[in-house]
Amino acid sequence: MRQLSGVVRHGWAAGPVLLLVAVLSSCSGSASSAGTGTRPSVASAGAAASTGEQTGTASTARPSTGTTAAAASRCTTADLRASIPETPTPGTSQKRIHVTFRNRSSAQCTLYGYPGAQFRSATGDRWDLARSPSVTLRPINLAPGAQAHATLTYLPTDPSDGTGNPVFSPTDLVLIPPDEQTSLIIPWTLGPVLGQDAATHPGTYISALEPRS
Repeated sequence: MRQLSGVVRHGWAAGPVLLLVAVLSSCSGSASSAGTGTRPSVASAGAAASTGEQTGTASTARPSTGTTAAAASRCTTADLRASIPETPTPGTSQKRIHVTFRNRSSAQCTLYGYPGAQFRSATGDRWDLARSPSVTLRPINLAPGAQAHATLTYLPTDPSDGTGNPVFSPTDLVLIPPDEQTSLIIPWTLGPVLGQDAATHPGTYISALEPRS
């Protein structure tokens, strides 16, 4: 399997999510069941790590409004590497992939809540992904080298199928760990998705973090 990996970028402004509202700059709060995406401001580029995964630098992004479990030892962006370790099967049916966060530091740290998640296109369009309440929020203690993941559900589309459905063509998946301000960026190579960045019930959304088995 091929692996997608992430680059550090800065955070962005907040946007609404499932049913009610949640901020893109990720937090540990709960989410409801359906939502709308918006287009926050642009993040600026950072340098790539030699492994192909990326880590974070300082940012001027809006701070999180959430509370966090074990705040003193929470995982910061600099502690983490983000990747997508699997490639889904072809087709336009709804897909699910794991967005993985690995503790690259030498100390244990804690993750709790939702990662902020945003698609970004080559033309500058941005889509804050809705949050799914399918995973119960709980603190995740990560030893050095350990991993947690969020499940990204997305709805691929084929622009050439003649249906005239709206298309969003991401080039990057931008992520902010819970209660952080700086971002990790994973290049998106899984193709276009159905353009539902203004939908009430989008078929593309992300879950809270859970331990990776």
